[in-house]
Amino acid sequence: MRCGSISAGVACVLLGFLAAGRAGVIRDDVNDSLYTSLAAQSVYDSVGFLRWNEGASGYIASGTLISSEWVLTAGHVVGGTNNYGAGVSGMFFGLGSVYSGTGIAATEWIPYSGWSSSNGDVWAGVDLGLVRLSQPITTVTPALLDFSTPLLGLLGTSVGYGRSGIGSGGMSTPAGTKRAGQNMIDARGGMVTTMGSGTLLDLDGISPTVLFQDFDHPTDLVASTMGSVTPVAQEYLIASGDSGGGLFIDVGGVTKLVGVSSFLASLPYPWDTTGANADYGDLAGVVSVQSFENWIFTVTGVPEPSVVSLLFFGLGGLVLMRGRRK
Repeated sequence: MRCGSISAGVACVLLGFLAAGRAGVIRDDVNDSLYTSLAAQSVYDSVGFLRWNEGASGYIASGTLISSEWVLTAGHVVGGTNNYGAGVSGMFFGLGSVYSGTGIAATEWIPYSGWSSSNGDVWAGVDLGLVRLSQPITTVTPALLDFSTPLLGLLGTSVGYGRSGIGSGGMSTPAGTKRAGQNMIDARGGMVTTMGSGTLLDLDGISPTVLFQDFDHPTDLVASTMGSVTPVAQEYLIASGDSGGGLFIDVGGVTKLVGVSSFLASLPYPWDTTGANADYGDLAGVVSVQSFENWIFTVTGVPEPSVVSLLFFGLGGLVLMRGRRK
């Protein structure tokens, strides 16, 4: 039998933060240097940080260079005060292992139209945005987007600048340092999936463009929310500040961008009283880019892959609590 819809009692957090520190929540039993070393691999050089102001407040999130002048990120990063981009000022994009406070100024920030018209509904699977830079970045190869590989059951690598901590306690340190970790792509919206306890979890009412990953506990198999109950070697869950960061897969030895980090979610487990704080058992929601090929190429004006022999692409929040909209 089903345990009911995920939207019943679920807590959701859009990802984003401003401070200096570390990114992504890691396994208790794995050395942190393995996560920072993974992020330092050249195939993830296109992932950088976005910084901007809204009124008197400043924010940092993540994004990925998809051409020399365009960054793909989350819609709630560029949506501003009205989900259409209002109130955003001083936005810039930077690269490197840590948030440096400097970068290339943005001239445009464009949320996906569905994000704006849905009033920022994360369950709709449209949390995407684009940022145009004032000058090209030519020192880094943009990420290569993948629009066709079946994603369920694949190992994904998430990269961003969000908060950090360990799985038993969730996010506890500030954001600002680039980190990468891995997790299985366990489910899509609209599916029914099996939890570690053996009961079924209904993802009905959530768009299939939302990909889900859970943070598996190294020893407590029942704490698994979906998919395999066994954590991978560098199991990890995105945290505040990882908004818009990239989810990458390996396709025949080529690293490709397939998703944009959007939100955290938690279910009302008896043992989880902390909500969506990226501890063991929590979920990450990632928007698959595979349904947005036309929008990305139309907005950026970059020729589609069918026109050129090879084209590289890639992908950035406010800390907001949201329940499911009816």
